[in-house]
Amino acid sequence: MITTQFIRLTCGIAITFCVAFAHAFAWENITTDTVLYLHAGRGQNSGQGPAFFPVNILGMPDPRASDTTPTTDPRSVCSIGLGGTIVLGFTEHVIVDGPGADFTVFENAFKYSSSRIYAEPAIVSVSSDGIMWKEFPFNAQTLDGCAGVTPTSGQDPFDASQSGGDAFDLVDIGADSIRWIKIVDITDSVLLNTSHPYYDPTLTGFDLDAIVSAHGISAPILPSLFVQPKSTTVEAHVVSEIALFNVYDLQGRLLSTETLPPGIHTREMSGYVNACLLVSLFTQNTHYTAKVLQ
Repeated sequence: MITTQFIRLTCGIAITFCVAFAHAFAWENITTDTVLYLHAGRGQNSGQGPAFFPVNILGMPDPRASDTTPTTDPRSVCSIGLGGTIVLGFTEHVIVDGPGADFTVFENAFKYSSSRIYAEPAIVSVSSDGIMWKEFPFNAQTLDGCAGVTPTSGQDPFDASQSGGDAFDLVDIGADSIRWIKIVDITDSVLLNTSHPYYDPTLTGFDLDAIVSAHGISAPILPSLFVQPKSTTVEAHVVSEIALFNVYDLQGRLLSTETLPPGIHTREMSGYVNACLLVSLFTQNTHYTAKVLQ
Protein backbone atom coordinates (compact mmCIF):
# COMPACT_ATOMS: atom_id res chain seq x y z
CA MET A 1 0.00 0.00 0.00
CA ILE A 2 1.31 3.47 -0.91
CA THR A 3 -1.60 5.79 -0.19
CA THR A 4 -4.72 5.71 1.93
CA GLN A 5 -7.70 7.90 1.20
CA PHE A 6 -11.17 8.35 2.56
CA ILE A 7 -13.78 10.94 1.59
CA ARG A 8 -16.63 12.53 3.53
CA LEU A 9 -19.25 14.73 1.82
CA THR A 10 -20.17 17.91 3.66
CA CYS A 11 -22.05 20.84 2.10
CA GLY A 12 -21.62 19.16 -1.28
CA ILE A 13 -17.82 19.41 -1.06
CA ALA A 14 -15.55 16.37 -0.95
CA ILE A 15 -13.08 16.67 1.91
CA THR A 16 -10.16 14.32 1.35
CA PHE A 17 -7.69 13.02 3.89
CA CYS A 18 -4.55 11.34 2.57
CA VAL A 19 -1.79 9.41 4.23
CA ALA A 20 1.18 9.61 1.89
CA PHE A 21 3.20 6.61 2.96
CA ALA A 22 2.51 3.72 5.31
CA HIS A 23 5.77 4.28 7.16
CA ALA A 24 4.96 7.95 7.82
CA PHE A 25 2.87 7.13 10.91
CA ALA A 26 2.65 4.52 13.64
CA TRP A 27 -0.19 2.03 13.60
CA GLU A 28 -2.45 2.04 16.64
CA ASN A 29 -4.08 -0.99 18.24
CA ILE A 30 -7.79 -0.18 18.34
CA THR A 31 -11.05 -1.88 19.29
CA THR A 32 -14.60 -0.99 18.27
CA ASP A 33 -16.05 1.70 20.52
CA THR A 34 -19.58 2.23 19.19
CA VAL A 35 -22.56 0.24 17.90
CA LEU A 36 -24.53 1.78 15.05
CA TYR A 37 -27.40 -0.72 15.23
CA LEU A 38 -28.40 -4.24 16.18
CA HIS A 39 -31.21 -5.99 14.34
CA ALA A 40 -31.58 -9.10 16.46
CA GLY A 41 -32.47 -12.36 14.75
CA ARG A 42 -34.40 -15.36 16.00
CA GLY A 43 -33.62 -17.58 18.93
CA GLN A 44 -30.95 -16.94 21.52
CA ASN A 45 -30.67 -13.37 22.81
CA SER A 46 -27.96 -13.71 25.46
CA GLY A 47 -26.07 -10.48 26.10
CA GLN A 48 -28.59 -8.21 24.37
CA GLY A 49 -30.03 -6.75 27.57
CA PRO A 50 -29.22 -3.19 28.72
CA ALA A 51 -27.31 -4.52 31.72
CA PHE A 52 -24.52 -5.69 29.38
CA PHE A 53 -25.05 -4.43 25.81
CA PRO A 54 -23.16 -2.82 24.11
CA VAL A 55 -20.25 -2.75 26.57
CA ASN A 56 -19.92 -6.54 26.34
CA ILE A 57 -18.81 -6.40 22.69
CA LEU A 58 -16.67 -3.25 22.78
CA GLY A 59 -13.04 -3.41 23.77
CA MET A 60 -10.91 -6.54 24.00
CA PRO A 61 -12.01 -10.18 23.53
CA ASP A 62 -12.63 -12.25 26.64
CA PRO A 63 -9.17 -13.39 27.88
CA ARG A 64 -10.72 -16.55 29.34
CA ALA A 65 -11.66 -17.89 25.90
CA SER A 66 -9.59 -20.62 24.23
CA ASP A 67 -9.95 -22.98 21.30
CA THR A 68 -11.77 -25.54 23.49
CA THR A 69 -13.43 -23.20 26.01
CA PRO A 70 -15.71 -20.60 24.39
CA THR A 71 -16.83 -17.47 26.17
CA THR A 72 -20.51 -17.68 27.15
CA ASP A 73 -20.65 -14.93 29.78
CA PRO A 74 -23.25 -12.30 28.70
CA ARG A 75 -20.91 -9.66 30.13
CA SER A 76 -18.39 -10.56 27.39
CA VAL A 77 -20.43 -11.76 24.42
CA CYS A 78 -23.68 -10.91 22.61
CA SER A 79 -25.70 -13.31 20.49
CA ILE A 80 -27.16 -11.54 17.46
CA GLY A 81 -29.47 -14.48 16.74
CA LEU A 82 -30.26 -16.44 13.60
CA GLY A 83 -30.38 -14.01 10.68
CA GLY A 84 -29.40 -11.07 12.87
CA THR A 85 -27.31 -8.06 11.84
CA ILE A 86 -25.03 -5.78 13.82
CA VAL A 87 -22.92 -2.80 12.74
CA LEU A 88 -20.01 -1.62 14.89
CA GLY A 89 -17.39 1.03 14.34
CA PHE A 90 -14.87 3.55 15.55
CA THR A 91 -15.63 7.15 16.52
CA GLU A 92 -12.01 8.33 16.83
CA HIS A 93 -10.16 6.11 14.33
CA VAL A 94 -10.32 4.37 10.99
CA ILE A 95 -8.75 1.08 9.95
CA VAL A 96 -6.38 1.43 7.00
CA ASP A 97 -4.97 -1.22 4.71
CA GLY A 98 -1.62 -2.27 6.15
CA PRO A 99 0.59 -5.34 5.80
CA GLY A 100 -1.31 -8.59 6.32
CA ALA A 101 -4.67 -8.84 8.07
CA ASP A 102 -6.25 -5.51 9.03
CA PHE A 103 -8.84 -6.58 11.61
CA THR A 104 -9.99 -9.70 13.44
CA VAL A 105 -13.50 -10.73 14.46
CA PHE A 106 -13.74 -12.86 17.60
CA GLU A 107 -16.74 -15.13 18.06
CA ASN A 108 -17.09 -18.06 20.48
CA ALA A 109 -16.40 -20.87 18.03
CA PHE A 110 -14.69 -23.86 19.66
CA LYS A 111 -13.32 -27.33 18.98
CA TYR A 112 -15.18 -30.43 20.14
CA SER A 113 -15.18 -34.16 19.45
CA SER A 114 -11.45 -34.01 18.74
CA SER A 115 -11.49 -32.30 15.36
CA ARG A 116 -14.93 -30.75 14.82
CA ILE A 117 -15.52 -27.00 15.15
CA TYR A 118 -18.73 -25.53 16.50
CA ALA A 119 -19.16 -22.68 14.01
CA GLU A 120 -21.93 -20.11 13.72
CA PRO A 121 -20.94 -18.19 10.57
CA ALA A 122 -21.59 -14.63 9.50
CA ILE A 123 -20.92 -12.50 6.43
CA VAL A 124 -18.62 -9.51 6.99
CA SER A 125 -18.97 -6.20 5.13
CA VAL A 126 -17.14 -2.91 5.67
CA SER A 127 -17.78 0.76 4.94
CA SER A 128 -16.02 4.09 5.27
CA ASP A 129 -19.25 6.09 5.66
CA GLY A 130 -21.95 3.65 6.80
CA ILE A 131 -23.73 4.04 3.45
CA MET A 132 -21.73 2.23 0.78
CA TRP A 133 -20.64 -1.30 1.74
CA LYS A 134 -18.11 -3.81 0.44
CA GLU A 135 -18.68 -7.46 1.29
CA PHE A 136 -15.87 -9.94 1.81
CA PRO A 137 -16.26 -12.95 -0.50
CA PHE A 138 -17.26 -16.17 1.27
CA ASN A 139 -18.19 -19.79 0.62
CA ALA A 140 -21.36 -20.93 2.39
CA GLN A 141 -20.31 -24.58 2.15
CA THR A 142 -16.71 -24.40 3.41
CA LEU A 143 -17.34 -21.17 5.40
CA ASP A 144 -14.12 -19.72 3.98
CA GLY A 145 -14.31 -15.92 4.26
CA CYS A 146 -16.88 -16.00 7.09
CA ALA A 147 -16.54 -14.83 10.67
CA GLY A 148 -17.56 -17.15 13.49
CA VAL A 149 -15.48 -20.09 12.27
CA THR A 150 -12.05 -19.93 13.94
CA PRO A 151 -11.80 -20.37 17.74
CA THR A 152 -10.02 -17.80 19.87
CA SER A 153 -6.56 -18.91 21.02
CA GLY A 154 -6.33 -16.64 24.05
CA GLN A 155 -3.06 -15.13 22.78
CA ASP A 156 -2.31 -11.55 21.66
CA PRO A 157 -5.54 -10.43 19.90
CA PHE A 158 -3.63 -7.89 17.79
CA ASP A 159 -1.43 -10.55 16.22
CA ALA A 160 -3.66 -12.36 13.73
CA SER A 161 -1.02 -15.05 13.20
CA GLN A 162 -1.55 -16.39 16.71
CA SER A 163 -4.76 -14.84 18.12
CA GLY A 164 -7.34 -17.11 16.55
CA GLY A 165 -10.58 -15.49 15.48
CA ASP A 166 -11.27 -14.69 11.83
CA ALA A 167 -8.95 -12.13 10.24
CA PHE A 168 -9.76 -9.93 7.25
CA ASP A 169 -7.49 -8.00 4.88
CA LEU A 170 -8.87 -4.86 3.20
CA VAL A 171 -6.77 -5.47 0.11
CA ASP A 172 -9.00 -8.47 -0.69
CA ILE A 173 -11.91 -6.15 -1.46
CA GLY A 174 -9.94 -3.16 -2.75
CA ALA A 175 -10.64 -0.95 0.29
CA ASP A 176 -8.12 1.62 1.54
CA SER A 177 -9.79 2.58 4.81
CA ILE A 178 -12.96 1.76 6.72
CA ARG A 179 -14.78 2.91 9.85
CA TRP A 180 -17.78 0.55 10.04
CA ILE A 181 -18.02 -3.26 10.13
CA LYS A 182 -21.27 -5.11 9.46
CA ILE A 183 -21.86 -8.70 10.57
CA VAL A 184 -24.82 -10.67 9.17
CA ASP A 185 -25.54 -14.10 10.62
CA ILE A 186 -25.97 -16.97 8.09
CA THR A 187 -26.06 -19.86 10.57
CA ASP A 188 -29.33 -21.05 8.99
CA SER A 189 -27.33 -22.14 5.93
CA VAL A 190 -25.66 -24.70 8.22
CA LEU A 191 -28.51 -25.46 10.61
CA LEU A 192 -31.01 -26.30 7.84
CA ASN A 193 -28.61 -28.55 5.92
CA THR A 194 -27.90 -31.83 7.73
CA SER A 195 -25.21 -32.70 5.17
CA HIS A 196 -23.26 -29.48 5.78
CA PRO A 197 -19.74 -30.22 7.08
CA TYR A 198 -20.36 -27.88 10.05
CA TYR A 199 -23.89 -29.07 10.81
CA ASP A 200 -24.90 -29.24 14.45
CA PRO A 201 -28.55 -29.23 15.60
CA THR A 202 -27.78 -26.98 18.59
CA LEU A 203 -26.51 -23.96 16.61
CA THR A 204 -28.18 -20.75 17.80
CA GLY A 205 -26.57 -17.97 15.73
CA PHE A 206 -23.48 -15.78 15.71
CA ASP A 207 -22.16 -14.70 19.14
CA LEU A 208 -19.92 -11.62 18.96
CA ASP A 209 -17.10 -11.23 21.44
CA ALA A 210 -14.98 -8.38 19.99
CA ILE A 211 -13.43 -6.80 16.88
CA VAL A 212 -9.87 -5.46 17.00
CA SER A 213 -7.34 -3.97 14.59
CA ALA A 214 -3.60 -3.31 14.68
CA HIS A 215 -3.88 -0.86 11.76
CA GLY A 216 -5.78 2.07 13.25
CA ILE A 217 -5.05 5.75 12.68
CA SER A 218 -6.66 8.72 14.41
CA ALA A 219 -9.54 10.22 12.43
CA PRO A 220 -12.44 11.54 14.52
CA ILE A 221 -15.89 11.24 12.98
CA LEU A 222 -17.57 14.43 11.76
CA PRO A 223 -21.28 15.05 11.32
CA SER A 224 -22.29 15.10 7.67
CA LEU A 225 -25.06 15.03 5.11
CA PHE A 226 -25.11 12.80 2.05
CA VAL A 227 -27.57 13.01 -0.85
CA GLN A 228 -27.55 9.86 -2.93
CA PRO A 229 -26.95 10.61 -6.65
CA LYS A 230 -30.16 10.79 -8.73
CA SER A 231 -32.18 10.19 -5.60
CA THR A 232 -34.34 12.11 -3.13
CA THR A 233 -32.94 10.13 -0.20
CA VAL A 234 -30.85 12.03 2.36
CA GLU A 235 -28.47 10.43 4.86
CA ALA A 236 -27.71 12.43 8.01
CA HIS A 237 -24.74 11.29 10.11
CA VAL A 238 -24.97 12.49 13.71
CA VAL A 239 -21.98 11.70 15.89
CA SER A 240 -21.91 12.31 19.65
CA GLU A 241 -24.51 15.02 20.19
CA ILE A 242 -28.09 15.61 19.08
CA ALA A 243 -28.59 17.57 15.88
CA LEU A 244 -31.36 19.60 14.29
CA PHE A 245 -32.45 18.46 10.81
CA ASN A 246 -34.30 21.18 8.88
CA VAL A 247 -35.87 21.22 5.42
CA TYR A 248 -36.32 24.54 3.55
CA ASP A 249 -37.59 25.68 0.18
CA LEU A 250 -35.41 27.89 -2.03
CA GLN A 251 -36.99 31.02 -0.53
CA GLY A 252 -35.67 29.99 2.88
CA ARG A 253 -39.05 29.03 4.32
CA LEU A 254 -38.82 26.29 6.94
CA LEU A 255 -40.88 23.29 5.79
CA SER A 256 -40.06 20.85 8.60
CA THR A 257 -37.73 20.40 11.54
CA GLU A 258 -36.64 17.33 13.48
CA THR A 259 -34.25 16.56 16.33
CA LEU A 260 -31.95 13.60 15.58
CA PRO A 261 -30.00 11.55 18.15
CA PRO A 262 -26.53 10.15 17.36
CA GLY A 263 -26.57 7.62 14.53
CA ILE A 264 -27.17 7.43 10.78
CA HIS A 265 -30.62 8.58 9.72
CA THR A 266 -32.31 8.17 6.33
CA ARG A 267 -34.95 10.65 5.22
CA GLU A 268 -37.00 10.57 2.00
CA MET A 269 -37.70 13.99 0.45
CA SER A 270 -40.13 12.92 -2.31
CA GLY A 271 -43.13 13.78 -0.13
CA TYR A 272 -42.46 17.51 -0.55
CA VAL A 273 -44.10 19.27 -3.51
CA ASN A 274 -41.09 21.55 -4.04
CA ALA A 275 -38.87 20.77 -7.02
CA CYS A 276 -35.80 21.91 -5.13
CA LEU A 277 -35.13 21.68 -1.40
CA LEU A 278 -32.36 22.65 0.99
CA VAL A 279 -31.66 20.30 3.90
CA SER A 280 -29.53 21.41 6.85
CA LEU A 281 -27.94 19.63 9.79
CA PHE A 282 -27.16 21.78 12.83
CA THR A 283 -25.06 20.75 15.84
CA GLN A 284 -23.61 22.94 18.56
CA ASN A 285 -20.48 23.70 16.55
CA THR A 286 -21.27 22.79 12.94
CA HIS A 287 -23.75 23.46 10.15
CA TYR A 288 -24.04 21.36 7.00
CA THR A 289 -26.35 22.04 4.04
CA ALA A 290 -27.14 20.05 0.90
CA LYS A 291 -29.45 20.60 -2.07
CA VAL A 292 -32.06 18.04 -3.15
CA LEU A 293 -33.47 18.18 -6.68
CA GLN A 294 -36.73 16.32 -7.35
